[in-house]
Amino acid sequence: MLKTTKSISLSGQSIVNGTQVANFSANINSDNGSSNINSNIMNQAVYDTNKSEVRKDLADFNTAVYEVEDQLDAETAAETAPEA
Repeated sequence: MLKTTKSISLSGQSIVNGTQVANFSANINSDNGSSNINSNIMNQAVYDTNKSEVRKDLADFNTAVYEVEDQLDAETAAETAPEA
């Protein structure tokens, strides 16, 4: 038996002064809303001197993921709501 799932992937990059410092990725399962968020530092030296900026980018990325999760929740609620 084949069982398939639908997921949404998001990716982002933190760029400081033209240098890519970090990669962010997220995978959100649209069937159950579970998500997995990853970050990877690409340039440790630039990260060390720009932590606050890179961390803000990560926070902004997390917010974008949460918005997608909330949108999926709202869609699921609308689909399962009883009709009046």
